[in-house]
Amino acid sequence: MQNFTLDLSQMTVVPDPNGGTTVTAGPRTQRSSPERALTKTALEFGKPFNLNLGSAIEVLEVSERAPTVKIVPSPTVAMASKHLHDLTVALGLTGTAAMVAGINLSGGIYGSTVPEFGFFGSAGFVVGIISGVSGGVELTFVFGTASDFAGPFVSFQASVGPVFKTISVGASLLFSPGPPGSTGRVPLTFMGIAINLTTGISALPGSLSIEWSNTAILPIVK
Repeated sequence: MQNFTLDLSQMTVVPDPNGGTTVTAGPRTQRSSPERALTKTALEFGKPFNLNLGSAIEVLEVSERAPTVKIVPSPTVAMASKHLHDLTVALGLTGTAAMVAGINLSGGIYGSTVPEFGFFGSAGFVVGIISGVSGGVELTFVFGTASDFAGPFVSFQASVGPVFKTISVGASLLFSPGPPGSTGRVPLTFMGIAINLTTGISALPGSLSIEWSNTAILPIVK
């Protein structure tokens, strides 16, 4: 991944007058360059036996060589990070079971321009026009550091399918909830986007839902 461009100039929702609340993670243990090289060597060794490891190497390389990130910010929606060159990419498995309401679980690896590489896990509650059980692969882009990737999220999700045989396509807009204001309204800070390919059983040709989730990270290379 060499370049990444995101244009948010047309995004408009209720603005966050406080500029959002950045989610912070706990202390991390510094890892040496040899550990990073060893991790990459192990992934490259396994790639001929499992082509999916090629995607894992791409995520690791985000923490090695930061891609050129260009973001055109929204005039009203606060960003997760004040530094528009920060990027965290996550690749993992996701599964949802819901009948109007339900749960979502996901986990995998992430790489950040901090630089940092590690594992993540997320659990969430889903509600909306959704009915079925599905699972698949999800790619997430958070426009901030690994600390921005950790913590609570509110996401607005949509999916349609099957598009390719039994495969459905979905996308999410990710936001960080801030403390309630004087009116009781919770401000949302834009965090990033997620794209997924899933398969499963559904009573509907698509879904529209909102998810409240929490993400934990385990850095292994810094």
